[in-house]
Amino acid sequence: MAHCNTILSQILRFVPRHEFESLANRHHTGRAFRTATRWSQFVTMAMAQLSGRISLRDIVGNVSTQAHRLYHLGSAKLTRSNLARMNESKPYSLYEALFGKLLHRCQYLAPGHQFRFKNK
Repeated sequence: MAHCNTILSQILRFVPRHEFESLANRHHTGRAFRTATRWSQFVTMAMAQLSGRISLRDIVGNVSTQAHRLYHLGSAKLTRSNLARMNESKPYSLYEALFGKLLHRCQYLAPGHQFRFKNK
């Protein structure tokens, strides 16, 4: 069977897995979950953001329909309760650091561009 990359996998290439894992280890607090990983949370939330999902039930339902593609992204399907616990208890500082790295990478690739972000 032929494998073709999804658009999500192409977007996730901007976030090298080893960099993400080192940031996750640096910003880790509390106990680790048995089956859930920060990468799975990141992939799930990226899918939710890109597809415009608004509730946990909607997010988990959407990810469940794409479960056969998660393996190729290095992710696993999360339950609604695990996703809720992870979003509630894990610090957002990991994603701030990740955004900083991505912004720096974009500024390096396009040095003449003035990246501006509007606060809503």
